[in-house]
Amino acid sequence: MGISDKDYADALTEKHIKAHKEQLELFRKENGGTITYKSPLKMTTAGVRPLTEQDIKGEAMQAPLSSLVDMWLMRWSGTWVSESDFQEDDFWRVALIRLLGANKVEKHHLADRIGAVYRIIE
Repeated sequence: MGISDKDYADALTEKHIKAHKEQLELFRKENGGTITYKSPLKMTTAGVRPLTEQDIKGEAMQAPLSSLVDMWLMRWSGTWVSESDFQEDDFWRVALIRLLGANKVEKHHLADRIGAVYRIIE
């Protein structure tokens, strides 16, 4: 009789949580009980690079939101799109930031991958 996949996954999760808690406690002791964290990567809430002055002058910032929604629907329709699809394409990175800010896109984090997925709200 073996261990089920779920039991194995739960045991691994517990092991990782325990290890992280131990590391956190050690770090707190070494730093006088305080923790400050500054991310070396500057990311927006969308998980993509933030806007720059050059981005503001680009097409994605000049286009009306309704056009961005239409373009999204033409490209991806109603499917979920991975965050990695926006990392290298500056137009869609800026469009995503704008659409998220206007509550035109929903975002979810999945348990089985790093990064979020996005879908247009119709």
